[in-house]
Amino acid sequence: MKNENLRIAIVAPPFGDTGGPEVVTQNLTDAFLNMGVDVTLFAPADWNTRAKHIPTLGKSIQNMTKAEKSDISKLRIESQMKVVEFAENFDIIHFHSQREAASVANKIKNPCVVSFHNRISQDVFDGALAAGLYTVALSQNQRGNLKTSAIIYNGVPMRNIKYSFEKGEYLMFVGRLNDQKGIDTAIEIAIKAHKKLFIFGRIGNTSERKKFFAEKIEPFLNDNIIYKGEVDHSEIYEFLRGAEALLFPIRRPEVCPMVVAEALACGTPIIGTTIGPLPELLRSKKIAFLSDHIDELVEAVQHTDRFDRTECRKYAQDNFDSIVMAKKYLDLYDKIIKNTNHTT
Repeated sequence: MKNENLRIAIVAPPFGDTGGPEVVTQNLTDAFLNMGVDVTLFAPADWNTRAKHIPTLGKSIQNMTKAEKSDISKLRIESQMKVVEFAENFDIIHFHSQREAASVANKIKNPCVVSFHNRISQDVFDGALAAGLYTVALSQNQRGNLKTSAIIYNGVPMRNIKYSFEKGEYLMFVGRLNDQKGIDTAIEIAIKAHKKLFIFGRIGNTSERKKFFAEKIEPFLNDNIIYKGEVDHSEIYEFLRGAEALLFPIRRPEVCPMVVAEALACGTPIIGTTIGPLPELLRSKKIAFLSDHIDELVEAVQHTDRFDRTECRKYAQDNFDSIVMAKKYLDLYDKIIKNTNHTT
């Protein structure tokens, strides 16, 4: 079966349309649309999409009242089960909620795929295989020793992201404001390098997150260390274009961080730690510098002329364009369909 004849169902996570897995789901769906592929999105009713849209919940969980989301587990499985009613209309069904995918796939005869957007536990992986799911890791670092069907990096819509090849005027940090993301290290780097730092991210509602902000971030805020809060993606892109570099000094492994691809798409280099999957994703010294030594990171910030902003954009185009991601998924779907036809 050729790709243009494939009928694809994309089943989105139910939380909202702004989180990492949700944005990747949107990017993949939009890339398919731009390629003329027949794709239908299963997502909460309040999602904004150009695709054929079958609502899975009345609204996203994040937009529900406390009473409405009193049983989140039930809502999660309900949102994923909606595709069962329409399964016979599709050639392949692609899930983006790894915890519920196996339960739904067990009720569907069609080939099913699941992309793992979080750490892959052995029991979830084993459950996926037992349900006949084809599995996708988003980086080799995430995959580890598991034998997933494919590794496909997250993609961003390059055609919608404007870039700048002019040297930026400040450093930038984007991410949750917690210990994992290393925002306190980013602040230390900026202070030692005598550079301005713009911080974008969510403080969080837990007492732990509020305490972290109060102790590790707030005391250092001034005219050079500036907290900008949470903003929409278009504003993030605008600030990334004007940044000298993105600081990404994570302390523990991540799956496939979107902001890395987004920064490069804007022409902005990355300065961060050697924690996975950064060495895997950033394989050129022209686009990134990685080290676990604070003095080396400070030196990199002071010498950003070592980077090539045109190469940043080209690297993103070659590796992280959502069209590249979509083509890799279509290749996987094609192999799955051929394998299914061969064994039936």
